[in-house]
Amino acid sequence: MKVEKFTELLGADFFTGVPDSLLKSFCAYLTDKGCNQIAANEGGAVGLAAGHYLATGKPACVYMQNSGQGNAVNPLASLADPD
Repeated sequence: MKVEKFTELLGADFFTGVPDSLLKSFCAYLTDKGCNQIAANEGGAVGLAAGHYLATGKPACVYMQNSGQGNAVNPLASLADPD
C-alpha cells in the first residue's frame, strides 16, 4: 500500500511517534507533508496526541513499534480514560 493512501485512510491530520528504520518512508512522507511531530518516547507521543485532540477536537495518530506499547500504557490510562 502506498504511504499516501495509508495516511488518507487513517483520517488524521496530526501524527506523532518515535521514528525507526522500518517506518522510514512513512515518517519521511509525514515530515514532508508537515504533519509529523517526533517524540522522545511513545509516552510523550500519546501526550502530544491527547493535547492535539483536546485543543482541536480532531483525532491524532500515534505510531510506534510493538516494543513501544509498554511506554504508552501509563499515559493512555492517565489521559485517555474518561474516569
